[in-house]
Amino acid sequence: MLSPQASLYAELRRVLKNQFTRIGLLAFLTFALIYHFSDQSHTRVSQTWLPTTLNSPGPASSHVEVNKLEMRSQVGKVHAVFGEPNPVYERALKLHKAHSDSMGHPMFLLRERLLSGLWSKPAFILSIMLQELAKPENERLKWLLWIDADIVVMNPQISLDIFIPPSPEFSYVNMLVTNDRHGLNNGCFLIRVNPWAVKLLSGVIAFHTFKPEVELKYSEQSALEQMIEDSYWRKSVVHVPQYWFNAYPASTKEATTLRPHEFRQGGLQIHFAGNKDGKRPERMDTWMDLAEQQIMPYNVPVEQVGLLDDIRGFWTHLSEERTKKGIQPIQDPPKD
Repeated sequence: MLSPQASLYAELRRVLKNQFTRIGLLAFLTFALIYHFSDQSHTRVSQTWLPTTLNSPGPASSHVEVNKLEMRSQVGKVHAVFGEPNPVYERALKLHKAHSDSMGHPMFLLRERLLSGLWSKPAFILSIMLQELAKPENERLKWLLWIDADIVVMNPQISLDIFIPPSPEFSYVNMLVTNDRHGLNNGCFLIRVNPWAVKLLSGVIAFHTFKPEVELKYSEQSALEQMIEDSYWRKSVVHVPQYWFNAYPASTKEATTLRPHEFRQGGLQIHFAGNKDGKRPERMDTWMDLAEQQIMPYNVPVEQVGLLDDIRGFWTHLSEERTKKGIQPIQDPPKD
């Protein structure tokens, strides 16, 4: 009988045969590399679920509800900060640690480079994914949220579990991503812990080696974008509003109407992507000054910021669109 790892490799090669024949070969080597470094190169910071004052959302007018919080969080946070010391990123990590502790999200932190360039990101996520899948199913995390080092938590009263697609209707969704004006931005994304994700991440890692003719303008981000545009992966990926968990700073404080990518007061966090003028540290410090004060209107209960209604409305709309296409929603099995 094949071992679990051997079965996984065999399934990976079978699925990728048509679109990415040679990618599976490098993926096999990737697994060995990840297992070699997984116990040496990262730290699991937070492991305990602490009950909070967050309540499950009340009844809505629609049939789709926001994911209800459980006593044990289903989402782990994945970070990487290594290389030359960066006080700004370390300061941001402390805010993430406080958020993880208050909401009970296990936090995984990579402190050593695994691969060249930015390719340590998918490699590290893959290592956590494999570790979780090696556990009994009832002990695993269900989702992982990748968070770039230049993201600042603004509202630690928001649990990441509210972003999980409602089940069972959206059990086919394995990944939540956001786009900006350049296309996919993978500075923060949510990915389900399952074999589908192992195959996807393996393909991303191997992409630049076995498809050298494809220009990857934004490195591993472009590789991921290329992968999820393929029909096999695309059907399990949902693009959600950027302000949910990957918001950029608002362009002006005087703006009366916020654009979809801009941070809202009381929102989860801000991503300081780009900043070609070199002022990212100053901008991050300014917002962290506010975050550390834990003051309104930034640090408030999630029920008071309208985010739950926005999430509920998003999934309701998607459900209605699927119904129009003749796709019947998946129902919970009948109870005895």
